Amino acid sequence: MNQKRVGQILREAREEKKLSVKDVAKETNISVKYILALETEDYSQFPGETFTMGFLKNYGSYLKLDTGQLINLYRGEKIEESQAPLEELTRPTTSYYSKINVDKNKILTIASVLIILISAYLIIDSFTDSSSGDDAVEESGKKLDIPENIDFLSRSIPDNRSESFILTPDKGVSFSVSNQQCKLFIDSVEKGGALNTAVLAFNVYPELTVYKFRLTEGQEKVLSYTIPEISSLRRNVRIITQAVTENSAKVLVTLSDEEQKQESTVDTTKTLGDVPIQVTLFFNKASYAEFIIDGQMGFRGLVQAGENRSLEAKDRLELKVGDGSAVEMIQNGKPKITLGRPGKLVKKIFVKTQNPYDSTQSIIRELGE
Repeated sequence: MNQKRVGQILREAREEKKLSVKDVAKETNISVKYILALETEDYSQFPGETFTMGFLKNYGSYLKLDTGQLINLYRGEKIEESQAPLEELTRPTTSYYSKINVDKNKILTIASVLIILISAYLIIDSFTDSSSGDDAVEESGKKLDIPENIDFLSRSIPDNRSESFILTPDKGVSFSVSNQQCKLFIDSVEKGGALNTAVLAFNVYPELTVYKFRLTEGQEKVLSYTIPEISSLRRNVRIITQAVTENSAKVLVTLSDEEQKQESTVDTTKTLGDVPIQVTLFFNKASYAEFIIDGQMGFRGLVQAGENRSLEAKDRLELKVGDGSAVEMIQNGKPKITLGRPGKLVKKIFVKTQNPYDSTQSIIRELGE
């Protein structure tokens, strides 16, 4: 009867092929940490059960093992481990020494649970990067001028319509403008006779400054890169105040195409094939996702089911999703595809390079997983 466990099977299969852990990591894009975790059965290194089985399938498939049998064996081992404490507790006590052994097992079980919880905390903490747009409030010793008590609601603004938001002293809105994370919130409200004036504030990540402007009911403001505080803004944002009360402001936000049109009329040397990398992701189920746009972190976190994300990069776009079956993708007008299999961690990299057959044009290549 084969008494081998999952970790032993993986390790022996790798050694039979005379492969080092680094060799496997290089060919599979699975980090050394996760390969060792599978071989040593230290499953606490993974963020969750879905990730564990996804990496196990990928590693087993690479080693040309029966992945179905591996998954079944893994599940069986997990069931045995979960039942072991119950068996110890229900076994009749035959002697003083057996009671001591039961107590030792209880202590070991509690210690194991504590180790797993600590490992899980460290994993979650590793996913939280202080360089992300929403969390980074300090850079080069300078502090971002946004009050800490404001809670920002993440929303999307489609190209073909305006979106209305209600801002309060403790509630702002966060949205993407050409893959730039922007925040809009109330700085204060000035009372003035029949009409109140809202002092609004706008920030473009990673700018450390906020741009403040005043609007009364019915007034309009167009934000653009010509304003020094938000000079990195890639696209005009049009804001109209629909109502201003003592504690809130209702605003209508529209993304303008004006700046893109100006660029197209000025840049006469731009070739027909020099197009940006454009990807739209459709999240059918909730999934962890990470986007790196031209070397800058665009987003990292959990995306809810039903949300869509439109991404655009000039030269390089990196995508990572925790569950390949949860996300569909359209890349530069190509047919929509599902990123991967259920529970599989998928990474895709798109780069823009010169067309080898026409030096005046560029092409977009996928480097793969």
